[in-house]
Amino acid sequence: MDYAFSNPFGPDAEARVTFTKVGSDELDLSYASTRGLYVTRKLRVPDRQASKAYIIGYAKNMPNVMPNTTSLGISAASLLELRDTGRTALALVYDAKQSRINGELSLVRKDVKVKLLIEDKIIEVPALLARGTFKDGSKTGSGEFYFLDNKNNPMMLQSTLTFSWEKEPRSEKIVRVAAGASMKSAMEQSLGTLRRYDIYGLRFDFDKATLRNESAGLIKDIAQTLKNNPTWTLQINGHTDSIGDPAYNMKLSAARAATVATELTKQGISASRLKTAGLGATQPKNDNSTLQGRAINRRVELLRTDR
Repeated sequence: MDYAFSNPFGPDAEARVTFTKVGSDELDLSYASTRGLYVTRKLRVPDRQASKAYIIGYAKNMPNVMPNTTSLGISAASLLELRDTGRTALALVYDAKQSRINGELSLVRKDVKVKLLIEDKIIEVPALLARGTFKDGSKTGSGEFYFLDNKNNPMMLQSTLTFSWEKEPRSEKIVRVAAGASMKSAMEQSLGTLRRYDIYGLRFDFDKATLRNESAGLIKDIAQTLKNNPTWTLQINGHTDSIGDPAYNMKLSAARAATVATELTKQGISASRLKTAGLGATQPKNDNSTLQGRAINRRVELLRTDR
């Protein structure tokens, strides 16, 4: 799952949560953010079913296992209570020290639809909208949450949290869910028929043109697609959201497109088959005023140029 988030530490960033093991008693996951954080965590299945404490972040010095808490969303019991009674108690664990603030969620609406990128298609999924209030002595907090309306997987799809001790709200949204399988078939089909393909799985370091390690598989897929179709040539376009200086965004998007081309040549693709350009925020696909919209606009576009 790919997240977009903003918080007091700076502008939009992205993170990826990957399930590395799914067992009957626990789930293993890895978390990697574009701000350079890599951590692992184990989620106990009994906690996902019944816990009333929700961890809202990741840090290097957090324990790998934190009993009686949930990550990624609330527990099944919390969702069912919220759905059936309109209220449920919830504590938020909000920092590396495992500090928590107690509160309650109140149901605002059922049958809400939230748009997600499932693989590379925008799909509406059913959700509950809830609001929360939290208090610990002089510390207070409030939040708005969208949870997937599925007792087997009540993920937090989107949240905005405001704490009295922080100047800026924390916003987070799941923007893409992928099965983890190769996208080569879909890419080849799209390039073969529509002559274009938007890629959301390429990950760069925050505010840089350096590809992250988790992008290696997708680079190999692009290279194999070109090897399977030796007459194809590609224009690789980098796109950004609208945050920041337009001239800087053009430069950053051009550098990221060039990085993709360089990595493809390392996979044996001739540089003569590749051209690159940076388009910055000039061709948005979605609303730049929202986290999801900005995440959709940050992409690498492949266009076939052979005739």
